[in-house]
Amino acid sequence: MNKDDQILRAYATITSIRANVPERPQIEERWVKEFNAAIEKLEKSLDIDLQEFKVPQDAIKRFVASCNSQTNDVTYLEGLWCERAILMQKLDSVLMYFTGLQDRDDNKIGFQPFK
Repeated sequence: MNKDDQILRAYATITSIRANVPERPQIEERWVKEFNAAIEKLEKSLDIDLQEFKVPQDAIKRFVASCNSQTNDVTYLEGLWCERAILMQKLDSVLMYFTGLQDRDDNKIGFQPFK
C-alpha cells in the first residue's frame, strides 16, 4: 500500500471511531488500541512524531463496577477501560491539528503534514 492510502485509512479509522464510540463514561480498551494504531500508521506514513496525540497507557485501567461498604469488597468491570473524555480529547486534537494544516493547503485532503 502506498503512503496516501495509509493516510486515508488512518483518517477513516479515526473519523469512524469518533462517530461510533459508545456514549458512556468509560469505554473498552479496544477503542483506544484501534485509535492508537491509527496514530502509529500516520506516524509511519508521514514520518512525524505524533506521540502527544495517543491515549497514554496509564489512562487505561480497571474500573469499579460495585463495592460493598459493609465488607469492603470491590468488584471491577471485566477487562481494561478508559474514560471516554480522554479518548475524545485526543481524537479531536489530532483531527484539529491536521485540519489546521490542511487549511493552509486547500488542495490536500485528509492528513497532510505542514512543510
